Amino acid sequence: MHHRRNLTGLTSKELDAERAKWPKETVQLWQRLSKKEANDLETIQKSIVHHVTTTLARAAYNMDNFTAYQAVALSTRDRLISRWNETQGQMSKADPKRVYYLSLEFLLGRSMDNALLNMGLKNTYGKGIEQLGFHMEDVIESEVDAALGNGGLGRLAACFMDSLATLDYPAWGYGLRYTYGIFQQRIVDGYQTEYPDYWLNFDNPWELPRLDISIQIGFGGHVQTTQDEYGVTRNKWIPATNVQAIAYDVPIPGYDTGNCNNIRLWRSKPTKVFDLTSFNEGNYEKSVEDATNAEKIT
Repeated sequence: MHHRRNLTGLTSKELDAERAKWPKETVQLWQRLSKKEANDLETIQKSIVHHVTTTLARAAYNMDNFTAYQAVALSTRDRLISRWNETQGQMSKADPKRVYYLSLEFLLGRSMDNALLNMGLKNTYGKGIEQLGFHMEDVIESEVDAALGNGGLGRLAACFMDSLATLDYPAWGYGLRYTYGIFQQRIVDGYQTEYPDYWLNFDNPWELPRLDISIQIGFGGHVQTTQDEYGVTRNKWIPATNVQAIAYDVPIPGYDTGNCNNIRLWRSKPTKVFDLTSFNEGNYEKSVEDATNAEKIT
């Protein structure tokens, strides 16, 4: 029996119904294997080295500060996701009212420093990485800020989500996963010049791609009016264009609590990546027009 998952997880009743379908031995095996990792110094160091040698396919002799950051981030994320899973499971069972915070921007800052501080693990990770040959300050500085906006409201939204998690409120944030949410500023010949901030060039270990969660969004178009077999007028919206919204989840840990909430960000993708007919006719711009227009959103 395979586990079923819908767009927003399972409600308490659905969770009980699904669990009842599983063999008792399977449930017990999952429970036994799902125990959280210890947070002692040696276990954390083993986790860091594991990610260096397997996830990143590197070794001690060919590491730099950024590689160390990636390994520490992935190790931290393992513990963060354990809290996230536990929190979401508890919320599904309790089925309380939830807070949903919609914002066009979320200025989260550097996620690793915040996560380690909130989980009470900063000193242990700092000592662990020092013994492995790196300075924690240099590792933290290697992280690129998440470019998910450039205004004060984005910082306020991030603070709200942090506070909600700290106060143990069940809350989810919703926003857009911008590719170029912040610009880089340079002064050229005395004038400000803006350049894109390619913050996703080195991947983002703090997001969980939910590639199974995709929603089609329509834009423009017209309303089609028809009558059904009973003579009742029916209106149907026919969109001019459609794009796919792909979900990415970002865990938000509370300070000094096991509670870990979530921000769900949406990335826009075209429903049709490439128009082969237009390409064969020699019209390359037309062949990628849908993809270009869809990706402009985020």
